[in-house]
Amino acid sequence: MLFEFVLASFSCVTFSACNSQANLLKTPQVTEVESTNFLEIPTENLTPKKLNSKKSTFASTSDSSFEKGDESKNSIALSSQGSYMTLTPTGLTNTLGNPLYELRLYANGQLRGTYTTVSGRAYTQNRNRHQAGTEAPLPDGIYKVAKTSVAGTIAEAGDRFLAIQPLFRTGRSALGIHYDPSFEKNNGEDGTSGCIALTNRRDLDLVLNYVRTYQPQYLEVNIQ
Repeated sequence: MLFEFVLASFSCVTFSACNSQANLLKTPQVTEVESTNFLEIPTENLTPKKLNSKKSTFASTSDSSFEKGDESKNSIALSSQGSYMTLTPTGLTNTLGNPLYELRLYANGQLRGTYTTVSGRAYTQNRNRHQAGTEAPLPDGIYKVAKTSVAGTIAEAGDRFLAIQPLFRTGRSALGIHYDPSFEKNNGEDGTSGCIALTNRRDLDLVLNYVRTYQPQYLEVNIQ
């Protein structure tokens, strides 16, 4: 009788151990994804708003609901005391008629530099900015900025590419910051397919150095 009791107890222990091992084997493994290359924006400082002027405005509130209406205009207002970037119109064009935009770099709430850029091409400025393949300038809104640049994959993206990720609904993707090797060259390639492009390699060096040093929390585009 004692032997049968011991045997039954041993069987229960063995069965429980097998079940535990089986459950461990079924547990999915979590792996790091490529999106970790982007800086995390603290959600406690975020609040959606609509871009309704050409001026860059910032605020902080506990309201976390998106404003109804045109989602293409929805933006996220952040504190202006950190490090961030803005893109606004200059009202000027280059020699080929491509509009020029001003990229401003802020660190600890202070303006650290301004750079002339292009986005889209002279003949694509009025195309749908939310539709892929239009080569229109990138749409207005807030973008997450990558921590570091990567090598450019096509000649017109230059040798380095800093990815930016829209934090709103849009059909555009693969957007970033680089320099335009064809700036003001009459070769049909002046401008970009939607990215933000500096006019020369040296300016890109300075922008990338700023990103490495200050790690901007976001980029606000307000050009339309």
